[in-house]
Order: sequence, then structure tokens, then C-alpha cells
Amino acid sequence: MKCATVKEWMPHYIDGLMTPEMERSIRLHIESCPDCAEWLEEAREMSAMWTDMEVHRDILEDILPVDIPDLAGGVMAHIEQLETGRRERTVKATMARRRFAPKTAWMHYGLAACLTFLLMQFGVFENLAYGITEINGHVSTSVTTWFHSEGHK
Repeated sequence: MKCATVKEWMPHYIDGLMTPEMERSIRLHIESCPDCAEWLEEAREMSAMWTDMEVHRDILEDILPVDIPDLAGGVMAHIEQLETGRRERTVKATMARRRFAPKTAWMHYGLAACLTFLLMQFGVFENLAYGITEINGHVSTSVTTWFHSEGHK
């Protein structure tokens, strides 16, 4: 399991809202990864702070004359809006790729077939076998010469 996945699911892990298999995977990763273990401790401390603030909210309201605004709703709405925008962009890009990929593939195959036919009509491949044989002979001669010169040293 990757560290990014573990960090993403950390709040659910702390709250105990995961399946036993997923919880086990994350626990095993945390036991083997010092960075994620440190991240878990920091997340637990933050969770404890939030829980403590919620428990003592009545006491704080009595002590402080200023009304403490609840920012969680606005922040969560903004996060949801960002996540929805990200999903829409991802879906559009994926759908576009799926729609054009088969057409593009057939276009490439068709173009390759046309070019091959055209090159055959102009006789480009006519002497190909002779050229390969000629190149093979030159390479064999140079390799043989090189081995014989290496052996004399």
C-alpha cells in the first residue's frame, strides 16, 4: 500500500470506520513505515484536539464573550465543491479518450497500410533483401577483422 493512500484514509482508520481487511492493510503499512507512523500520531493528536474542543465548547462559550463561528460547515462545503470539480474534469477527460482512442487507432492502421502499399508501388522494398545481405557481409567482415586483430595483441 502506498503512503498517499494510507494518509488519505487515516481519518477513517482513526475513527474505526474501515473494513477489517483495509484496517489490517493500513496497520501493517504503518508498522513498516516510520513516516506514516509519525503521520498517524499527528492525526491522532489533531483528532484529540478537535474532540476536546467539542467537549469543552460550552465552557468556552461561557468564558469567551465573542461568539466562535463554526467554520467546519463552510470548509467541508468548499472541499466538496473542489472534489466535485475534480471528478467532473476527470470524467470528461476519460470519456474523451475513450471516444477518440478507437478512431485514432484505426486511422493509424489505415495510414500505415496506405503508406506500405504506396512504398511497394514505387519499388522501395524491391532490393531490400539484397541490401540486408550486403550489410550483413560488411558487418561480418569487420567483426572477423576485429577479432583477428584482438587475438594478435
